[in-house]
Amino acid sequence: MTLVGILKRNSGIFCLIGLFLLLSTSCNTNKSYQNNTFTFNSTFLDSLFNDAIKNKQIPAAAVYIAVDGKAVYHKGFGKKDIASNVPLKKTNIFRIASMTKAVTATASMQLVEKGKLSLDDPVYKYLPEFKNPTVLIDVLPDSSFTSRLAKSEITIRQLLTHTSGIGYGFQSEIYNALIIKNGISEGFEERPILLRENIKKLAQIPLMHDPGEKYTYSLSMDVMGAVIEVASGEKLDEYFYNHIIKPMGMIDTYFYLPDEKANRLVSVYEHNGDKTGFIPATYPFTEYPVQGAKMFLSGGADLNSTVLDIGIFGQMLLNKGIYNGTRILESSSVETITSGQTEHGWWDYDIGFGVSVVTKEGAAKKPMSVGSYDWGGFFDTYGWVDPQKNFVAVLLLQMYPTNEFEIHQKFQQITYEIINEHD
Repeated sequence: MTLVGILKRNSGIFCLIGLFLLLSTSCNTNKSYQNNTFTFNSTFLDSLFNDAIKNKQIPAAAVYIAVDGKAVYHKGFGKKDIASNVPLKKTNIFRIASMTKAVTATASMQLVEKGKLSLDDPVYKYLPEFKNPTVLIDVLPDSSFTSRLAKSEITIRQLLTHTSGIGYGFQSEIYNALIIKNGISEGFEERPILLRENIKKLAQIPLMHDPGEKYTYSLSMDVMGAVIEVASGEKLDEYFYNHIIKPMGMIDTYFYLPDEKANRLVSVYEHNGDKTGFIPATYPFTEYPVQGAKMFLSGGADLNSTVLDIGIFGQMLLNKGIYNGTRILESSSVETITSGQTEHGWWDYDIGFGVSVVTKEGAAKKPMSVGSYDWGGFFDTYGWVDPQKNFVAVLLLQMYPTNEFEIHQKFQQITYEIINEHD
């Protein structure tokens, strides 16, 4: 039986649950949305999220789906903040963390189109400190290290595909020792640190492997943010706003929230010990959008946004670079971003620029079509675009560690079953 079938079988139970959830949409209202193509039945998704909140699987969620360019589902569930008993609205703002990488990739391709960048340029052309990179051999007890000269220079393309040899600290104990010793920020920053200063520090430590050797998820997009600043002559936040955020009307997307929107930021939670409720996340770096120096601009981690704004961004990609009549990217650039540039190394994806692209093998194991692409973030945010089915879907949570109840997978499965009914 399909997941939708199971939900149909228990629809009466779910509707009773919905009556007692003041903060969620009842099963008896807004059951469907009509666009020019079909009526999208929302009952099963409402039941999924109402049930997940009732059973303390998630504290809150914002959800958006657009089919054939029209929004068919856009809702908020649960609590923005549990202690103050504030309901979550669909307009609340979430830390989207690594979903920032897709925006950085978009900015990069805009500059390629303008002739200000070339994908196969060496990074040192823009950031001289990266000339003649070295590869880490070992870190010694005094935190000094041994290294060797890399076999090649790092290219812009390798930054965009995480094949540069740069890493994140969590991937290697010895690499992390160098990150810590040199005071290198990996994002979520409250200290008075500038992007360019941070990247210069990063360039002084060796790579984890030779450029182009393999995929390693990394700070490469932070380096790409610094390249964008040099190539464009604008600060990264200014470039994003002037060339991506403002032209598309993504009115609630920021590195740091203005004071008048700070109260819309969703709190981050984790499960308590027996998973019967939630406590504020013990992860220490969650308040950066609204406090601290508000100086650091991470091209890999630091944007905050709403489910609608991310849906708009996804729609632009689905539209081959156009949103509301405004061209953001050439169609060829979108194809480059959303095509497999290198193998992922695990799972069933190839790597595009800032997104992961579903392979034939991956599509055989999951509901997503071949060539669909997705992007997600540290605090349990996720979105995907399916060009074959012509839709965009986004689900934003705010949890770390991330939820353990496969809410994203269930959301994806139900969404496809509803849409497939109309194929």
